[in-house]
Amino acid sequence: MASSTGSWIPSCLVTLVFLQLSAQVSGDAGRFHMAPLGGTAELLCPLSLWPVTVPEEVRWQRPSHLQRSHAVHVFRDGTDRDEDLMPQYKGRTAMVRDVQEGSVALQIRNVSLEDRGPYQCQIRIGNLSREGAVTLQVAVLGSDPYIHVKGYDAGWIQLVCRSMGWFPQPWIQWRDPKGKVLLSLSEAHSLDETGLFQTAVSSRVRDSTLGNVSCTVRNEVLGQEKTTAMVIAAPSPGRFSLSAVVLAVVLPVLGLLIIAGICLIWKQRRSKEKLLYEQAMEVENLLEDHAKEKGRLHKALKKLRSELKLKRAAANSGWRRARLHFVAVTLDPDTAHPKLILSEDRRCVRLGDRKRPVPDNPQRFDFVVSVLGSEYFTTGCHYWEVYVGEKTKWILGVCSESVSRKGKVTASPANGHWLVRQSRGHEYEALTSPQTSFRLKEPPKCVGIFLDYEAGIISFYNVTDKSHIFTFTHRFSGPLRPFFEPCLHDEGKNIAPLIICSELQKSEESIVPKPEGKGHANGDVSLKVNPSLLPSQDPELFPLQDTIVSWPSDLVPALQGLKAPSF
Repeated sequence: MASSTGSWIPSCLVTLVFLQLSAQVSGDAGRFHMAPLGGTAELLCPLSLWPVTVPEEVRWQRPSHLQRSHAVHVFRDGTDRDEDLMPQYKGRTAMVRDVQEGSVALQIRNVSLEDRGPYQCQIRIGNLSREGAVTLQVAVLGSDPYIHVKGYDAGWIQLVCRSMGWFPQPWIQWRDPKGKVLLSLSEAHSLDETGLFQTAVSSRVRDSTLGNVSCTVRNEVLGQEKTTAMVIAAPSPGRFSLSAVVLAVVLPVLGLLIIAGICLIWKQRRSKEKLLYEQAMEVENLLEDHAKEKGRLHKALKKLRSELKLKRAAANSGWRRARLHFVAVTLDPDTAHPKLILSEDRRCVRLGDRKRPVPDNPQRFDFVVSVLGSEYFTTGCHYWEVYVGEKTKWILGVCSESVSRKGKVTASPANGHWLVRQSRGHEYEALTSPQTSFRLKEPPKCVGIFLDYEAGIISFYNVTDKSHIFTFTHRFSGPLRPFFEPCLHDEGKNIAPLIICSELQKSEESIVPKPEGKGHANGDVSLKVNPSLLPSQDPELFPLQDTIVSWPSDLVPALQGLKAPSF
């Protein structure tokens, strides 16, 4: 009997507790709670507990049309739990208990418009649980209303009252100076991007109305309102109606416009014959000027043709004089990028598929797939030729010995590079700053590079058609070296090597390397220069070195003007 009594007493206590919970639920199930926007809401659970009762679990949740509700706050075994909570409520909720009153409440901080709606509190003691519901409403008191005049119509003044930032939708009322309610002509309510109401209500009063016309905007939920007024002053003595003022202004203006139109038509008729005569004279003058202009154009065309012949002669002369300073250039393997493959005689370079195990010395390029010539130029004139064949991309020229070899380098004369490249198809660029793009009449298969150190000139020539490509001018300081870059494979279209010509080229067929010839397995060219084609080297009859170094001043502009030759 003692054992039976010990189990019966807790059961009776649990039953009494839930009888108390049931009674409270039946009385307070539909209660509401109001909270201001951005404030703190405290939702009291309609279920009451005995003062000595400690619930095993209190669960607050939002009802959902899904089978499972969304948890807002969970209190279990004496501590708050974070599992299964809605993300937007984490860190914003707390449970408040009043032990003496036997009540629990949910506290929500920084209330937003999305928090409004029904909430359920679920209390579990032992194996029994009860639920209660409470609704949260969020209210916002908006801005002060302001009144402006919309227009004037037949003795009526049209007014509009506007306000924004309210929730829920506010109630607006107009009153005249005597406190009488005015009829609203139209109402417009809309939600802004934050979910708050902005409203505009219009009304009208007689223009004879004197005093304050007020507009009141009220939040029925909060029981608060905001009012503003507009003063309508008495009309000044002798005031004219709006229609009379309009007529007094429009009629004189209209009369002036009619008079001006008549005068204009009369003047146009009078000047019509004069205009026709002037047009006839103008046509005669144009015909006469056309004849004179035709003669001037013929003279200008003849002059341009003469200048073109001079430029052609200057370019051809510059190329021929540059070839008098031919030098045998070889490649410096210590500067070659690890992917570049050099021939044994160091006159041929191509891009390999992988990096070679070479020492990483300070002189070697490690990013740009380039290689320098072994020769250093600090004075004098020098000329060499490079066979490019059918390559789609290449870069050739001269660079300073002090250029950076490591990492990505921006090629420009300011950084010690004087280079020309073929970029895409038959498009060519001089790597100036900014770059200079041009096209050539005939793609070069062999490119000649000429350096005049003292004159500060680096010129490029198309050996295929003996034309000038581009000329750099610069004041050099320090050693200069030839620069070669075969560029990437361009999807297999640019795998051919760059070949440094060991002798001056005579024709396109002689440039192409012959694989069966002995002593030229690496693509070197074995052409012989006819000494009779070169001018006399007698220093007394033709001081070659001095003549090339001291070019006439009128030759340099001619060379620079041939960046995109049309011949």
